[in-house]
Amino acid sequence: MPSSRPSALAQMCNRIMEKNPMSVLDIGVGFGKFGFLAREYTDVRLGRYFDWKTRIDGIEIFEKYITHLQRQIYDNIYIGNATDILPTLNQYDMIICSDMLEHLNSKDGLLLLDLIRKKSKFAMIATPVRVLQQEAIYNNEYERHISVWPREELKKWGDVYKFDNTFLLEIESIKQAKMGDTIKVRYTCKFNDGTVYASNSNGDPVQITIGHGQVIPSFEEAVLGMGPGECKTTMVKAADAFGPYRKDMTQVIEREQFPKQIEPVIGQVLQDHQEDGSVIEVKVKDVSESTVTLDANHPLAGKDLIYDIQLVEII
Repeated sequence: MPSSRPSALAQMCNRIMEKNPMSVLDIGVGFGKFGFLAREYTDVRLGRYFDWKTRIDGIEIFEKYITHLQRQIYDNIYIGNATDILPTLNQYDMIICSDMLEHLNSKDGLLLLDLIRKKSKFAMIATPVRVLQQEAIYNNEYERHISVWPREELKKWGDVYKFDNTFLLEIESIKQAKMGDTIKVRYTCKFNDGTVYASNSNGDPVQITIGHGQVIPSFEEAVLGMGPGECKTTMVKAADAFGPYRKDMTQVIEREQFPKQIEPVIGQVLQDHQEDGSVIEVKVKDVSESTVTLDANHPLAGKDLIYDIQLVEII
């Protein structure tokens, strides 16, 4: 409904001032109350009456509610279902969703809560304690009350406060891995045919710092935005992994040039000292009576890879 009881407004306005968000998303714009309050307690409160800095967006499924009034306050108003629109948006400092949850069935409501948690650093969700029967007022089928959200269910998502007939759920976002973070991960690296090349899935997690080049860039990109306990499978083309296989990095040498104290064996890994003082690893690729073929390609060069990743901890 475009209007609702003001029971929790003081708490919600205080949270806006306390968090001082630079981006706010109002889910279920309706009459636009929270857009106005968010604008007042961010920009206007801080003296930015004529120079707004906070981005305030909204989502509304019933387009007839939106008039020039709301468009004066909101930077963007997206028309449609919030569960369809939210995945297409970037993260917000704050999401407000007031008196909307009761209009969704349990499945869609849980999906919305999950999306809100992923897309916000902090969120406030208000819903009635006792849900009265309500039909399609204003010829809006989405105004029907179809679910009740008890405190026990809401507490699974965050802190719950009660104000008269209003539950206010506050959700702090899951910590997400970002550039420069040190993290612990378990992973399995395998080929397209399912053959496992390397894995620590049953052992201790590996500690890496994102952005320090300890793993390939595609692996770092995959873990960005992941939260503790989250799992992901990512496919990496050879060009984005260890590069293409290069024939010019193989070398055939005469047996007499090979160190006499070493018996060459196919698959053997050796260190090759370069003229500039650097050392590279080479693999014995082939052995004949007169020659030894050495391969300086990375063992995974030319291979498309699949990584199963579990982010264990953000340190």
